[in-house]
Amino acid sequence: MAPPPVHIVVRLWIRRGLEAQFEAYEHKVSRIMARYGGAIERAIRTSRAASEESVEPFEVHLLSFPDRERYAAYQDDPERHALSGERGAIITKTEVFIGTPGPTYGR
Repeated sequence: MAPPPVHIVVRLWIRRGLEAQFEAYEHKVSRIMARYGGAIERAIRTSRAASEESVEPFEVHLLSFPDRERYAAYQDDPERHALSGERGAIITKTEVFIGTPGPTYGR
């Protein structure tokens, strides 16, 4: 039996005024994710403007990977690590929640 897919919810806070740089960074890492079968399934913007002081994140992502091993490989990717300085200049806080598929409600 194949391992279950992995779903990750990521909440991201960014520095005010760096929305365009954030989007450019996310395009780069989404290409790296694709090498491992991963994808940003949804990106949801909150109603708040970018602010590192906000209680709400600037954006919430729902990611998917075929399994935990490929997610771990993405996390260890050298190109992704090389972007850590760029990421740190843009993103001030990140919260990550990892899970597997649960029940389907209302379907």
